[in-house]
Amino acid sequence: MTTDDSSLITEYFGYQSHWLTTRPGERIHYLDMGGHDGTPVVLLHGSAIGITAAANFYLTIPALLAAGHRVIAPDLYGYGFTEAAPGVVAARDNQVDLVLRLLDALGLPKAYMIGNSLGGMVLASLVLKHPERVIGGVVVGTGGARWDAGSRFEPNLTSHKDMGEYSPAMVRRSMEHLVHDPRMVSETLVEFRTRMAERPGAYEQHQESTRLREISKVHHPLRVDRAQQCEVPMLFLFGREDRVNPAEDALAGAEAFANADLVVFGHCGHWTMIERADEFNHFVLRFIAGWDRRILAPPLRAEDLRGQQLAGSGAVPC
Repeated sequence: MTTDDSSLITEYFGYQSHWLTTRPGERIHYLDMGGHDGTPVVLLHGSAIGITAAANFYLTIPALLAAGHRVIAPDLYGYGFTEAAPGVVAARDNQVDLVLRLLDALGLPKAYMIGNSLGGMVLASLVLKHPERVIGGVVVGTGGARWDAGSRFEPNLTSHKDMGEYSPAMVRRSMEHLVHDPRMVSETLVEFRTRMAERPGAYEQHQESTRLREISKVHHPLRVDRAQQCEVPMLFLFGREDRVNPAEDALAGAEAFANADLVVFGHCGHWTMIERADEFNHFVLRFIAGWDRRILAPPLRAEDLRGQQLAGSGAVPC
């Protein structure tokens, strides 16, 4: 697709688009907000129909900016407004490469990263291949680990390879599958994602990207042996009622990584950052503010029976 209607991002979310070309024929669309002296946080979106980085993290970005962080949020290959170079497909290895190219172009040796669903798998692959580029990782919805017993819920075919013909109802149906409470689905967001899905060639691109995502799951499962050796702190945030990747997958992921915490929210589906936005932002900001180091080395307070060390230790606020 070559139609540049990225003004939709400004129209719906108030964000300005940025573009990067790292090789001929490529245009990476990304958001870059906040002061360049702030802690960099890269947001990696999921793969549902009509998705973009802005549409995935519209309730996360303001909290990160308010805390003084720098937010970088690319549209991955096959999604949003990013255009891949000829021969570059939306396979997982290429998505990892996109993130690295973006970091290099921005002069960032490392960053915190938050990955939702597809983005969580990209993050998990990246942190295992290039741990030196990730300060800490937050996985939302899946990191590629699977609970042996499988899912408790029926699959969402609008986000799988057997999607059928496009219809506007498909967009709403796919979004409702991501939440526990359908009232969480914004009508304005449905409108935005429908407009994205109806751009010329967008649905065909979504079908191909989904096909490649499913292939990557088979050929690039989470390497548990490598995750157990990974020293990067990780935080898994999941919804108990997630019908895409059930919370059992979160436990599998948190057990796989050597230094991982796990938080499961009740009355919450796949869209943790939307349905439980305040709590989600709280845990993310706490993680970036120093809780990641506590995962690596929990404070020793065995003899602090009166809690004096806790009260005066400068602990990260809850």
